[in-house]
Amino acid sequence: MLRKRRVLRAAVMGLVALIVATACSGTTGGPGATGTAKAELAAVQELTVATAADGYRNDDKRTTIGMYPLNANIFDTLVTLSPDYQVMPGLATKWEFRSPNTYRFTLRSGVKFHDGTPFTSKDVVWSIQRIAKQGGGTVGVSEQSAVAVDDLTVDITPKGQNLRALQQLVHPTWSIAKAGSDAAKPMGTGPFKFVEYVKDQRIVVEANDDYWGGKPTLRKITFRFIPDANTRVLALQAGEVQISDIPKESAKTITGDFTVSRSKVGAYEAIYVKIRPKEGYDLGQDKAVRQALAYAIDKKQVVESVWQGNAEVIQTMIPPAILGSEAGRITGTDRDVAKAKKILDDAGWKAASDGIREKNGRKLQLTMVVGFPNADTHKPMPEFAQAQLKEIGIDAKIVTTPDTASYEARLAKGDGDLWVEAGSQNDGNPCFLPDLLFSSPIPGGDEESNMYGNSFAPGESFDATIKRCREATSTADVQKAAADAMKLLVDEQFVVIPLAGTYRINGISKKVLDFVVHPAGVQQRWDSVKLAK
Repeated sequence: MLRKRRVLRAAVMGLVALIVATACSGTTGGPGATGTAKAELAAVQELTVATAADGYRNDDKRTTIGMYPLNANIFDTLVTLSPDYQVMPGLATKWEFRSPNTYRFTLRSGVKFHDGTPFTSKDVVWSIQRIAKQGGGTVGVSEQSAVAVDDLTVDITPKGQNLRALQQLVHPTWSIAKAGSDAAKPMGTGPFKFVEYVKDQRIVVEANDDYWGGKPTLRKITFRFIPDANTRVLALQAGEVQISDIPKESAKTITGDFTVSRSKVGAYEAIYVKIRPKEGYDLGQDKAVRQALAYAIDKKQVVESVWQGNAEVIQTMIPPAILGSEAGRITGTDRDVAKAKKILDDAGWKAASDGIREKNGRKLQLTMVVGFPNADTHKPMPEFAQAQLKEIGIDAKIVTTPDTASYEARLAKGDGDLWVEAGSQNDGNPCFLPDLLFSSPIPGGDEESNMYGNSFAPGESFDATIKRCREATSTADVQKAAADAMKLLVDEQFVVIPLAGTYRINGISKKVLDFVVHPAGVQQRWDSVKLAK
């Protein structure tokens, strides 16, 4: 789900200090580590991992096999994201900002692709050009954006001013592939080599013993696509897989030879309210309706009953850690049925004989669309919210889409009032999520680029905060602008109703060692993992 960035102008004084500080700071590691490397290792180091439905794309617009949404560690990016959201070196060992809009990367020497070909700046140029042909990605690149200075130095210049490009380049869709390679047969520099991909069944990788970061202990990883969450749990308990992402309701049932590992908050569940009109789906334009929705839902119960404690109450989509002290400025809402009813009463929405409110002869009936990234993730939240909305006189019809593609197809048409999503902070840019989802649509932009803006963009005031975020030259200013954007969405316009800050939850065999659950699933690393006897 990628968006093109608009061309913007920005002040750039002081950015060099920010980039250098970012390059030199941060820590590796994080919560969720399992086992110890001192244990006696198994003779056969082959791991099987159960994951959700196959979300890879291989179409005319882009191919993401091995990259996204399941990162099989076939590729490396120029920079990476640690579990505490710090930007760290990857294929680039250092970087600097060169005014007015260029990032110069010094590349790691001695790196080879899986076929033995040396990695050079020409591979970076080719990879950036490929993304440019697909629309330019979140960074907003053109086919002229990447220039090889020499074999181990490359300049990247977004086509529009973008001071957040460094933090965006950590996303696996910015992986560096071998120049001229076939995206359907991934050729990267990562710790694992591509072996096989069978759509909707599996992707298999094997160890890259020449990996620049060190030879992996695992010899082979088979990722099995198992859409049904209960089936994944059964496969784990039967020993068919050693690691599986598991549903929240299964976390307390995993016992015996298995443990449960959780990440820090890096994801969220939220409801977006369609604020832009379309015939039949325009009730979200009424601010009173949006405000009443926010006060109707009990977030504490969502955390305790729906997520069964595998989440925290947060008032923003952005993980609090990436916002620093600014996170506290977003106050959000707590359940207040009386207040929600009064808001609707004052706005002229009166309860009819069936308890559902009406105004000017129209029922307060909203369509709630559930399906990103999949419907199972949200169960039973939609029914829970439906019941609480009915208490205040709102009739919510639940529409479940089978997968991300059908969800996005419906969103592109604008056919819905409430949209339930479980998203994730996948890069180091605090503005990533608000910019991605709520910036105004790009004039002349394609359907995919504009589908969120066409439904949820609040308009000029919000766009101004995103502009400040893109142009900020210090970490503090970036965090402040991102918090301002979220405050407008959550506290002022009620376009977003955050329900929970969620953990990634994995069921893990006790034989698995040194597995660290990354808060951002697309950043998950596998090269440190080992298997004990």
